[in-house]
Amino acid sequence: MEPKVRDLYKRFLYVGRDYPLGLSYVREKAKTAFFQNRDLTDPVAIKKAIKRGRWMVRELIGVIQLKKYRTLNSRYTSEELRDKLRALENDRVLRAASGEQDAMQQQQKSEEASTGKASQDGVTRPLS
Repeated sequence: MEPKVRDLYKRFLYVGRDYPLGLSYVREKAKTAFFQNRDLTDPVAIKKAIKRGRWMVRELIGVIQLKKYRTLNSRYTSEELRDKLRALENDRVLRAASGEQDAMQQQQKSEEASTGKASQDGVTRPLS
């Protein structure tokens, strides 16, 4: 086995200790993936598989960090503050959605004006 492949497997096991579903889950998935690629002999294909494996390790780390953040946030943020934050986020999303609708209407009006379909009073009439 190539040393880089062995190192990648060790990285999976090391990172898997903190994974929310547990080390056994990560070990099982990593082992399955490694066995699927055991027949690779081309050095370029091996490097590509190692690169994808390292990307997966980084993704696992991201999931772990998100889980830790959410846990800490839920422990130290009061329910009242969470409700206020949710309300602010909902308001922001609604404003963004209405802003997108306004922008689409403006774009539609400008397209109509450029094609000559809109008259001076803003009423669209067919071209004769």
